Amino acid sequence: FIHYLRKEKKMEEFQIWTLWASNRAGTALVSIGIILAIWLSLRIAAATRASDEANVIAKIISTAFGLIVVAFAWQQYTFGGNLWIVTARALTNLKEQNGSISEGAQAYLEYVGTTEALATPTPLGIAFLAVVTIIILTQIWLPKQN
Repeated sequence: FIHYLRKEKKMEEFQIWTLWASNRAGTALVSIGIILAIWLSLRIAAATRASDEANVIAKIISTAFGLIVVAFAWQQYTFGGNLWIVTARALTNLKEQNGSISEGAQAYLEYVGTTEALATPTPLGIAFLAVVTIIILTQIWLPKQN
């Protein structure tokens, strides 16, 4: 998709929407994987907390796994957001080349609002990952209440 933008090949609107839809399907599959990985990291954190035999090494490994999952999710959420922006950029380029785009494409551009790449996930994604991180770390590291 980016190859087309760099080479400045002319794309039709239908092609842009087809690529967008294909990439959204991939993003959805990655999102399912992220939810499963977060669930697993929360289970590991809870098991580490519940274990009377969990030492500092086990806590460090559990923490590392949880933070890696969160970092991967952060990266994928950023990629997912940039999919919308790359599509907006392609539609903007098409509009400049052809002079017009469909009403739906114009509404999409207004909704996305930018063609500048994201460096972080959306605020909601950041808030979600912050909460997940807090849950993981508190499960592993806070003292147990007797």
